[in-house]
Amino acid sequence: MAENEDGPGRTLFRFVRHWARGWNGTDGGDANGRDVMVVEAVADLGDRATVTAVAEELGIDQSGASRMVAGAVERGHLRKEPSPGDRRARVLVVTEQGDDLLRSARGWQEAVFAELARDWPEEDVRTFRRLMASLVERHPRGSGAARR
Repeated sequence: MAENEDGPGRTLFRFVRHWARGWNGTDGGDANGRDVMVVEAVADLGDRATVTAVAEELGIDQSGASRMVAGAVERGHLRKEPSPGDRRARVLVVTEQGDDLLRSARGWQEAVFAELARDWPEEDVRTFRRLMASLVERHPRGSGAARR
């Protein structure tokens, strides 16, 4: 590797940082981007979605997750319901409006990627997708290697 060339780890984190700050949604600004993250986490967690689980899923502290959840609830993307297993606990559920937000975000994500890769051969697009998915699947959240 040349002295002025980034290694693959640095390139990965520059890539993630660049795209993490890129989505502002259609009209909602930064709140929309935060809502997409928290609603996506709740959708992925399913019936295990609590504020604590969202914090773990997003890799943030519980107070930050609590603020994000409260905002998404206030804007109608999530609702809190009693947990079926413990009536004292609350689970998070994606609302119809939250589903609409995710559809919009996912459409935007696909459109952005299609534009960025418009000159790529289809095989390169498939390979890139497969390699990104492999990185995520082989190194689940909370793994020791990811935290060091």
